[in-house]
Amino acid sequence: MVSATNRSLAARSERELVPLDSPLSAYVSVNPGRMHGEPCFVGSRVPVQILFDHLRAGDALDLFLKDFPPVTRVQAVAVIDLAAMGFLDGLRRL
Repeated sequence: MVSATNRSLAARSERELVPLDSPLSAYVSVNPGRMHGEPCFVGSRVPVQILFDHLRAGDALDLFLKDFPPVTRVQAVAVIDLAAMGFLDGLRRL
């Protein structure tokens, strides 16, 4: 028998916090059960922050993409564009 606590933890771990109607939903996932709720690229466990860390260090986008093959160029460019428009603000507070 599964306890109420275990059911609650399982439900939390499967909960996607980025709404489907958000412009982020095709590119960014926030799920408390994956990577401690850190915003990640959809379909991967690669935190979005790593992209910005690479860029801040002066690395080319191609180097980031080589280091993290689950992330596509389309995803990376879209996340950069969405960040520039302020759409990533507050994601860590979801």
